[in-house]
Amino acid sequence: MSAPIAFVDCETTGLDPIRHMPWEVAIIRREPDGTETEYLWQIRPTRAELAAAQPEALRIGGYAERFAVPDGAAAADMLAVPVVPLDYLDVAGRIFKALTGAVMVGSNPHFDASFLHRMLQTGATPWHYRPVCIATLAAGRKLGMTEMVRRVGGTAQPSDEVPFPFSSRDLSRWAGVEPPGPGVAHTALGDARWARDVFDAVRGETS
Repeated sequence: MSAPIAFVDCETTGLDPIRHMPWEVAIIRREPDGTETEYLWQIRPTRAELAAAQPEALRIGGYAERFAVPDGAAAADMLAVPVVPLDYLDVAGRIFKALTGAVMVGSNPHFDASFLHRMLQTGATPWHYRPVCIATLAAGRKLGMTEMVRRVGGTAQPSDEVPFPFSSRDLSRWAGVEPPGPGVAHTALGDARWARDVFDAVRGETS
């Protein structure tokens, strides 16, 4: 039986999981029967965390424009209508539950995993120890198909090559999935949905 899948993305205050924190976390949990549940939380940085934040990271993630945790709350469920305020332990528990037993999938999921591991402060992570990167998955598929063409006597084209480092956006387009554009890219839920769509396209499945 296949394990659940958790398509994950975090928007963070910087690139260092020791000094920075995730202020927006999206998870799309897919059960083995195909049922999906979307989650989106925002978490309020402390004054010290904001002081340590990298301005470029906040700009890219749209923190100033999109942060919407209600005043006085540490976090919020952003998909609830209206938005539901949460305390820190509550949001950490919900994230832990959504990831429990799942294989984490994303664009560079080791980045997200490092922040979530530190946030949850648990010895053992609740997700499977081998996250799946959509760029690596797509690159493997493309390289395999190119090698098959060569083995049957065909000629590979320059566009069939996969340059290093991998470009997740180029590989996404190769798989037939247009990467998210302005207003969607670098939002946690937008990027989690993108990871899901690329994962399914590479595997020949539909969401």
